[in-house]
Amino acid sequence: MFSKPGLVAASLIIAYAGIIIAGADTSVPAPAVPAQTKSVTTKTVQEIGLAPAVQVANNDDIDPTGNCLEEIKLHCDGFSVGEGALADCVSDLIAESEIQEAESADADPPSVSDACREEVYQYKISRNTNINRNIPLAKACKVDAEKHCNITWFFGYKSGQIISCLRVAKDVLAPACAKQIFKLQVDAATDFRADPDLYQNCKDDAATLCEDVKYGGGRVQACLRDKRMQLSWSCEEQLFRQELENSDDIRLSVRLYVMCIREKRKFCADVEPGAAKVKDCLEEHRNADGFGNECRDEVNKMIEARVREFRLDSRLRKTCETDIYNMCAFLGEVDNLDIEDESVVRCLQDYMNEIQDSACRTLVRKYKELAAEDIRFDVPLAEACFDDRQRLCANIPPGSARVFRCLIGNRDRLSPLCRATLFDEEIRFSENIDFQYPMKVACSKELQKYCKDVAHGEARAIRCLQANKDDQDFGAECRRQVELYENEAATDYRLNYRLSKECRDDIELLCGSVCATEDGATCGGTVLRCLTERKEEIKRESCQREVLYFEKMEVENFNNDVILAAACRDNVQAFCSNVESGDGRVHECLRAHRANLSDACRREELLLEEQEAENVELRPGLLRICRSERRAFCNNVSPGQARVFRCLAEKMSDPDFGEECRKEITSKLLRRQANWKLDPTLRKACRTSVSTLCAAEDAANSEEGLVYKCLANHYMDLDDGCQKELGRAVHMAFFVWAEGAILTSDCDEDVKNLCLSVRPNMASTPGAIGQCLAAQLEESTKADNTISRLSDKCSALVDVAEPPNMKQVFEASLTVALLQSQLSAVEATTGLTMLLRDKQGNAQALTLTGWTALLGIASMVLLVLWGINYAYWRSRGAPEQSGYTLVVKGKGGR
Repeated sequence: MFSKPGLVAASLIIAYAGIIIAGADTSVPAPAVPAQTKSVTTKTVQEIGLAPAVQVANNDDIDPTGNCLEEIKLHCDGFSVGEGALADCVSDLIAESEIQEAESADADPPSVSDACREEVYQYKISRNTNINRNIPLAKACKVDAEKHCNITWFFGYKSGQIISCLRVAKDVLAPACAKQIFKLQVDAATDFRADPDLYQNCKDDAATLCEDVKYGGGRVQACLRDKRMQLSWSCEEQLFRQELENSDDIRLSVRLYVMCIREKRKFCADVEPGAAKVKDCLEEHRNADGFGNECRDEVNKMIEARVREFRLDSRLRKTCETDIYNMCAFLGEVDNLDIEDESVVRCLQDYMNEIQDSACRTLVRKYKELAAEDIRFDVPLAEACFDDRQRLCANIPPGSARVFRCLIGNRDRLSPLCRATLFDEEIRFSENIDFQYPMKVACSKELQKYCKDVAHGEARAIRCLQANKDDQDFGAECRRQVELYENEAATDYRLNYRLSKECRDDIELLCGSVCATEDGATCGGTVLRCLTERKEEIKRESCQREVLYFEKMEVENFNNDVILAAACRDNVQAFCSNVESGDGRVHECLRAHRANLSDACRREELLLEEQEAENVELRPGLLRICRSERRAFCNNVSPGQARVFRCLAEKMSDPDFGEECRKEITSKLLRRQANWKLDPTLRKACRTSVSTLCAAEDAANSEEGLVYKCLANHYMDLDDGCQKELGRAVHMAFFVWAEGAILTSDCDEDVKNLCLSVRPNMASTPGAIGQCLAAQLEESTKADNTISRLSDKCSALVDVAEPPNMKQVFEASLTVALLQSQLSAVEATTGLTMLLRDKQGNAQALTLTGWTALLGIASMVLLVLWGINYAYWRSRGAPEQSGYTLVVKGKGGR
């Protein structure tokens, strides 16, 4: 890098080489204006020897008897003529009138005639052609000019050359000189003709493009910036040079300053000008209540210019200089004049998480937030989608991500370039709620309440909102925005930041060939479907967690399963249009109309049911209904492989088991009988047997339990694992017997004749029907019984249910509950504590105290003595006692 003095000299050599060779005339023709009778005094001045001597009128001031006579009389009485005192006074009047006109339509600004304005402008234009014409400047900058701007030896003298050099070197000037240079910058920012280089290169463009624009107030520069794409290269370069020189101080951005003076006083009153602090303050508050639309428009134009050229943001330019060099391979000096380069801002955004300097990283994050909020601040997207925006979103005002949403809503109608660029931006913005503008705004309270200490990056805050969105205090609009985010994330795995990151390797290994879209088309849920179908093959544990979370999203809201939503759209409209999405309600509605669904929708719902059967976490309805029972009976059972559901099913005969949960479990068990795939452990154990013995039944995709019946018919041909799981499945079917149930219908007549005829309310007790049939089967298999009480089909089915002793299995499922019930009755009668209970009141252990303990010990002694006696007589060959059966009668109800 150059040293600072070297940088100044090098910059000037580059800046003026082309103009010196061209030998351009930078004088500005003054328009003819009427004037009062003048009495002009002149003198020769050459304060700085590097510039030629000049004749100066009125000791370097406007004519006190000229076109500004009335203004001077009214407002500048007492000012001495000379060194620009009167000109500065009238300039302040002009500036005040501009500000008051901008602040209020009812304002009565100071009156300054057009002739007076033009005389002041021409005076300042002339001043800037030679430093010696500006006596205060020449005096204040004499030393600095000699020190930093002795460059006339290289090219010779050029009009305005020394002043331009001092502008470039403003950061190293003495305070008095810097103050005078700032005044010149204000003059040049007010009227482009006061900047010789800008005027020389832009006068033709201004005449063509801005011919009706009034001089002063920075209006011509604003017009040129608005028509930047039509400017000549030399004009665009000089316009940018002035923007860059003026970027630090809002007072040099005349249009912005004038249009935002009210907002500056309201929102940034305590902010000192310089270092772009006021500009940053206005940017921060531009969406606040009470912020004027005209000022907001000017601030947005400033931001748009900054994102296209990073050097217009002095803080970014200085704070991120090292990272720009190291990460973005930016060639040349950051402060040097060059063409616009929006790629630097984009580069910093792409590598934001790798930026070491925290201040730089904060600034870059701000620019990324701006890009996510307004398409004008996202240069690649704005340019790629310019035509699409005009065609599809012309009536959508920019800001609040509205255009972004419009383009997403018309994704299929976008041009390939726009669609691809849009999708890239969606991926970039998916990792942080700060880049999800509508959600961030809608969820400001929820973020504070639920996610106060949660970092925003890595989609952590988004996940926090997802986890809490069902809370009763969660805002409706925030919930809607979170659900919209989930819907978008479900269209393509790459929009699900956490899953995409954690499953990158597994996707490549398992699903690499599933989706190979181009031109920004989404995968339509195909990769996500692949992951859910092959989740047992996923190696990375963090990926398994993210896939499970996505499955939760699917079962909770049908829109999050893109493939299912497409297949069931007509059915949802026909049967469930009034059902609110969320909490699995639409899925429940569709399944209630299963017989009327289209084949495609029925198939998709069955696939989802298979997923749900694997893990109780994927059953929102059951979780809601059985929350207490899960906590009481299966709190230590980890979810997965249907373990929690099996636990609940085994505990449902407990007297403390809630009736609503029991009904839900029973309905799931009855539903399971329709299709063997809804039983995960059976599906896993019998996959081979089904493929070899029951392939035709499986291919039928029926809801009539054909595979179950086929497996039962081939029971002896099954391997041990499949036999065990089939027996368990049939056992559970009898456990929740209901007339007409698919799997147990062959036993309905036997149940009526042999069980319900004896005890009509037997079916209300879980497991009682199974115990009754087991007893009948046992009786019919005794050696002295030649008549089978059960029909052949029922006998075969009961025999399958966990042989060889089904009766023992059913009795075991009732014994604990019966014992607990009897002990509870003893407690109530005697007042003694016999059961240890947990916090929920569930019995955990048996305890004996006082006389019950003595009685228990005596019973144990008697039992031991009986055992010894029994063993003695058995060893002597005593005949066995005839068998007997102990029958315990209880009420049919619970």
